[in-house]
Amino acid sequence: MAVTFNPVLDISLEAAEDLSSYQYHFVTLDSDGKVQLLNAAGDTVIGVLQNDPGSGEEASVRVLGVSKVVANDALAVLTAVKAEFVGVTDCGKAADASTDYAYVCGLII
Repeated sequence: MAVTFNPVLDISLEAAEDLSSYQYHFVTLDSDGKVQLLNAAGDTVIGVLQNDPGSGEEASVRVLGVSKVVANDALAVLTAVKAEFVGVTDCGKAADASTDYAYVCGLII
C-alpha cells in the first residue's frame, strides 16, 4: 500500500517572500516570524511548505506528520534527510543526511 499524507500538525503563517515555486520544500522563519526559504546551510527548518503562496499570502507548513518533499536525488526508504542548500534560490530539497545527523529533518518512508 502506498504511503499517503498524514497531516498531524500544519500551521499557517505569512510568507515573507514569493514561495510559489517551492511547494513541498523545507522552510524556515525570518526574524519577524514569517515563512521563508533557507538563507544558509544549517538554517533551522520548521517544516515542509504544503502550498505555493506569494509574498504576504498564507503559507501552510507541515511541522509534524507525513508529507511529500522534493528531493535532490533518488533516496532510499529509511534514509534520514536534511534540507539541502545550494544557494538562495536552490534550497530546501531533501538530501541524504547520513554524514550530517545534526540537521536531520525527516525520514524517507
